Amino acid sequence: MKTKLFYFAFVCVIALLTGCGTAQKGLKSETASRMFGLWEVKAIHNSNEGGYKKMPHGMFKMIIDDGRFVNFMTTAEGAMITVDGTYRLVGDSLYIEEIDHSFNRTQIGKDNPLNLKLSGHKFMYLRWFQVVDEFGKNQNQWVEEIWQRVELEDMEVSRIDLEQELRALVRDPEVIRKVIN
Repeated sequence: MKTKLFYFAFVCVIALLTGCGTAQKGLKSETASRMFGLWEVKAIHNSNEGGYKKMPHGMFKMIIDDGRFVNFMTTAEGAMITVDGTYRLVGDSLYIEEIDHSFNRTQIGKDNPLNLKLSGHKFMYLRWFQVVDEFGKNQNQWVEEIWQRVELEDMEVSRIDLEQELRALVRDPEVIRKVIN
C-alpha cells in the first residue's frame, strides 16, 4: 500500500513539475525563439471596421527571451512605453501577455490572450479581443495586427512583402490594394 501511495505521489509531483515547467519552458520552444526580437506593426484590422489599415511608422513590440515584452511608440518628442509585462506561450498558436503597466488602465493586471501565427522569419500575425479601449469606450471587437521583424538591413517593409502577407490573410484584392496604396 505504501509503495502504491509513494508511486502515485511521485507521478503527481513529476506531472506537476512537468506542467509548470512547460509553461515557462514554452519560452525555449522553436516558436518562442522565432518571436524574440523587435517588431514593428505594419497593418491593423478592427472587426467593426472595413479592411486592414496600413499603420504609420513608430509602433513597436520588443519580445525578450527572458519572458518579458514591451510595446512602445516613437513620436517627435521621443519614445513612450504603451504596455509592458511578461508573456507565456501555450503551444505554437497562443501568446498570452500578462499586463503589468498599460496606458489602457483596464488591462493592468490582466492576461491578454492573442492568437499567434508566424510567417517565415519576418512576419507575425496577432489577433486579440478588445473589450474596452484606452478611453474607456466599449469596443467588443477583434483586433488583427500584422507585425514585421525589424532588422538592420531593412528598416522599411517592402511593398511586395506586405502584399504577399496580406494575400495570405485577406481574400479581397480591393482591401489589399487600399492597404498598399
